[in-house]
Amino acid sequence: MLLVIDCCLRGDESSTRAYYKAFLNKACCKDVEIVKLDELGLMPLDGETLRERDELISRGNYEKFCLARQFKEADEILVAAPFWDLSFPSMLKVYFEHIMVGGLTFGYDEQGRCHGYCRAKRLLYFSTCGGYYGERHLGYEYIKALSVMLGITECIPYIIEGLDIDPSKREDILARAIEELKS
Repeated sequence: MLLVIDCCLRGDESSTRAYYKAFLNKACCKDVEIVKLDELGLMPLDGETLRERDELISRGNYEKFCLARQFKEADEILVAAPFWDLSFPSMLKVYFEHIMVGGLTFGYDEQGRCHGYCRAKRLLYFSTCGGYYGERHLGYEYIKALSVMLGITECIPYIIEGLDIDPSKREDILARAIEELKS
């Protein structure tokens, strides 16, 4: 199953959503589960929720961590998020807070080395940017580091840049990138 984490907060007006949907169509993905973050109502963890979470983890009770279990069991993962403020929307970070569950999605060995427990070996990161950021796409760098922590060995960026430089070229840039997609 391909798990899609959709953080495209502009809905169907989102270029990032159009980009990843075109990929799904070209790749003929059949077994796809899409999680639209703006529909989940996730809140950042606070002191109380951290205490509850720690208590559940200490008892080995992972029943309430349905998002983490879903992420862990996916065969492949696609994360779609626009480039915002040098990274991605904060809602995606909040989602990651909810799936980073010690003992379930990752853990440490006796030497203190982190090991990821996720089934997926590949994560695809779809993003669109108004300008040109190249190596400074901190959202991708974060996703790549997180992938390693979770045991995902391959993180592939699908990033379109320059969409807002000349609004008259926006649709052409997006169409060209979609045409060049490979599954």
